[in-house]
Amino acid sequence: RLEEHVAYVSHISHITSFALANTVLEKEKEDEAIFELASGGFESTVRLAKSNPSMWVPIFKENKENVLDVLNEHISQLRKFKACLEKENWEYLEELIEGANGIRRILK
Repeated sequence: RLEEHVAYVSHISHITSFALANTVLEKEKEDEAIFELASGGFESTVRLAKSNPSMWVPIFKENKENVLDVLNEHISQLRKFKACLEKENWEYLEELIEGANGIRRILK
């Protein structure tokens, strides 16, 4: 149970940060000016991407099943956001964001 919880609150954060950093670095190959637009929020989000791969690969390997479960759930959430944008479903998009704001009651 502990390994599952760690996958939710730590491992997925690192994977998300690594993926976002790779996404932006790929774009940066075409448009170097992209980082001129980066704000504190971007820096906070990708801070974990500076983590040492030799530390994280064994962690992901050891907790692979839980990480995969959480990653599948995270991808499902991303698909909801994508669908809202594609279908211009602004009301549901707002509901998703409001739901995410519920994290405030946990993280103060």
